[in-house]
Amino acid sequence: MKPGKAMWLEKIAFFARSCLILSPPLLMLPAIATATPQKAAATWLPVPNGALHWQLQGDVVPAPGTKVIDSDLFDTPAKQVKKWRDQGLYPVCYVNVGAFEDWRDDASDFPDDVIGAVYDGWQGERWLDVHHFTKFASIIEARLDLCARKGFLAVEPDNIDGYDNKTGFDITRDDQVTYLHWLIDQAHKRQLAIGQKNAPDLIDELVGDMDFALLESAWRDDSLSDYIPYRRQNKPVFAVEYREDGASLAAICPDIKQYGFVGMVANYDLAGQVETCP
Repeated sequence: MKPGKAMWLEKIAFFARSCLILSPPLLMLPAIATATPQKAAATWLPVPNGALHWQLQGDVVPAPGTKVIDSDLFDTPAKQVKKWRDQGLYPVCYVNVGAFEDWRDDASDFPDDVIGAVYDGWQGERWLDVHHFTKFASIIEARLDLCARKGFLAVEPDNIDGYDNKTGFDITRDDQVTYLHWLIDQAHKRQLAIGQKNAPDLIDELVGDMDFALLESAWRDDSLSDYIPYRRQNKPVFAVEYREDGASLAAICPDIKQYGFVGMVANYDLAGQVETCP
């Protein structure tokens, strides 16, 4: 072997030994170096497209065949929610997010300057200023925490149409949508599904993020078809009609079922006597 070639091979061997000493083994490299980022999957359970029992007063006893049961957040004990879940029911908590109720346990927590005009027809209830929802956001968050802690799986947010009512405040449509998207985020962070309650003219802004819809008197008002976008996204739509408006299963069910919605007849007080479309 020529002296020049031997020297060259010796330099290569020295360089290789140095790499083994100074470089960490490949298996010791952090796993994150080769991991592919993935979007976090949704963790809330989807709402079943089945019979709804919606009752906010009295002893809540779901009608035969019920799949989804919607009851008051404060009045429903956790042990009752657990019993329903053990029975295979999907429990939803009713939460008033747009109006102040003077009989609630947390009523004294609301600042005076966000409590507005009387909600027509409901004693002790007044509209909230959702333009300044940050002033009472912690109260709503505490309600959502309670909903999750009791074992509910979804939220029914009531009174989401303040911008379209005489609230005593200058609430715009954009104010309302901003508040609602905040609510959606807060519910989902707590692994809770959340639904659109009425307000059909907000469907375009909400249908992509809300998980279901609950309508009152849409059959009476001839606005059922407005909610078709929810079914196009395979999200359930629950259409509730009232006996005081002349509703009966025979009258409402053919129209409601043609859209793939779940129909229900109840009284204004929502104290029971629920009937669902077969």
